[in-house]
Amino acid sequence: MSNVTDSENVLLCYPLRLDSCPKVHRLTVVKVAMYVFMVLMILTTVFGNLLIIISISHFKHLQSPTHLIVRSLAASDCLLGSLVMPYSMVRSVEGCWYLGDFVCKG
Repeated sequence: MSNVTDSENVLLCYPLRLDSCPKVHRLTVVKVAMYVFMVLMILTTVFGNLLIIISISHFKHLQSPTHLIVRSLAASDCLLGSLVMPYSMVRSVEGCWYLGDFVCKG
């Protein structure tokens, strides 16, 4: 019998900080599958919205007030897919925030 408690077996994201979150353990195959799926989702989001922006900007008959609102929404989704989703992907797969205080000022 060992006297090791569950709290001693928990690995933390940053072992030197007592307030660090627990590290998530996943198989490498699961991590790779998650990365591939999320990268495909990011690429679909960015390029799909770019297609909408280019289509509405190029064709004159699509430049109505309603389509300009759709183009604005596509632009915001495109920015979300290129600026927010990659960092969220790393945090979701790894379970820890390894990108430092420079990327996330909290």
